[in-house]
Amino acid sequence: MDIMNEFGLSRNPYVEIFKQIMPLLIAAVLLGLYYRKRIAAVDCVLYAFATEAYTAITLGPTFTATLFISVFFLLDELHQLFTGHVYISKPYLLLLVIPAVSSLVVFCIVQLFKDPFYYPPGKQPDFYFRPAYFYIKTYLPWFAVGAKIVKDASTYSFEQFGNTIRRITGFSFVIAMLQLFSQLVLKNVELGELLGLQSRYLILMPEESFGMRIQALFSEPKTYAAFLALAIPILLKKKDYWYVALAFIMGVLTVSQTFWINLLSAGLVFFVFPNILSVRLKVLSVLGMIVAIFISIAATKQFFMEKYNANKHNIVYQLVLKRSVYRYDKSVWQKDNEVLGIPLQRDLELPVVEFLRDEPYLLLSGYGPGNSTFIPAHYFWGQASYKYRLAGVGANNLNMRWLFILAEFGLLSLICFFVVMTRTKQDISPFQRKYFAFVWVCFFFSQIDLFMIIISLLSVYETNEPATGQL
Repeated sequence: MDIMNEFGLSRNPYVEIFKQIMPLLIAAVLLGLYYRKRIAAVDCVLYAFATEAYTAITLGPTFTATLFISVFFLLDELHQLFTGHVYISKPYLLLLVIPAVSSLVVFCIVQLFKDPFYYPPGKQPDFYFRPAYFYIKTYLPWFAVGAKIVKDASTYSFEQFGNTIRRITGFSFVIAMLQLFSQLVLKNVELGELLGLQSRYLILMPEESFGMRIQALFSEPKTYAAFLALAIPILLKKKDYWYVALAFIMGVLTVSQTFWINLLSAGLVFFVFPNILSVRLKVLSVLGMIVAIFISIAATKQFFMEKYNANKHNIVYQLVLKRSVYRYDKSVWQKDNEVLGIPLQRDLELPVVEFLRDEPYLLLSGYGPGNSTFIPAHYFWGQASYKYRLAGVGANNLNMRWLFILAEFGLLSLICFFVVMTRTKQDISPFQRKYFAFVWVCFFFSQIDLFMIIISLLSVYETNEPATGQL
């Protein structure tokens, strides 16, 4: 894979310019609509989230419309905080200081006990600055988004959230079908890139009959898969059965394990554990059941692998089983990448888990927000990212968000996040309560931070009374 594909860059400079300008244009339009009160804060960030295929990669891979909007919200909220129009409640104040506490503990560990990290030449000062950069660029903007959502709570409902999800889903169908047409009929890579496809997902392997993965305008196919899985319960409640059918088909065409795991989670939340009222207990019960299912699959994986190898030229097997078989297959990579039966990604989660196994004391504090760059490079040996790890380029962004919080902030922080962000009002609807639990289960496997923040705050602050501006 060459560097153009590896970083998602287009070979056509005009296409690349278009892709890098779009985040700013989208952010400007959505912010204009928000401040003219044409859309709510939830709609603003959800629409931006659905366009993250466009990235100002020259600035960095995370410079999307969502980031630009959240940073603008942060500046606005800081102004209001300093002028006394916003204040922060104690539970969220606790979450606000967690990164600082984690960084302080890691600093003490490194200075007083043991330094397990790897510092590329000239990069050691970055170890102390990266947590601050993460805090300002990523963490604080999410709090600003939360503050905007709370302010809209008196006029914005979970039902309106569902309507927005339906609109985004419908629009994504159109884009996804245009992506399919551009590649399967026109076979035009540049048109596909203009429509949001990343070139690394257009590589057709010799044994594949269907080599592309659709993503609509979402950041990656697995993100689109997660969104569709989250949309299906809402569409079923609205009795939009045609949308449900299309969402299922598009989910399959993302060729992502995320879609199947999240659908399994939905089935367990809504049908196997429907009568558990406590969101926390429901989440933990469903996760326990999923772990049991994964352990069972791991015990019988040889059967599925043999079944796939005998039918690997069948398009259905390629769409449904290929990536799962790849995760379990140890014939090439040798390393055991299973934890509780769950096959970890060898280039993302596995190095982090191996590092924490070797340095278990970091489980309490994490290795510090933004410090995944300093995990010793030998944990990535054999992966395409190994040379970048040696040079100290890039970070290890984990899609399994529970593991991300555990690794970066520590176990105590994960417990605090879970307790604070699973609070609900007593009078939310049974469906919203189940959906809230569903989002938290999906959060275990998927990078859906935005969904978790939105549903968590709507479940606490949605009201018919005027909002106070308190987060």
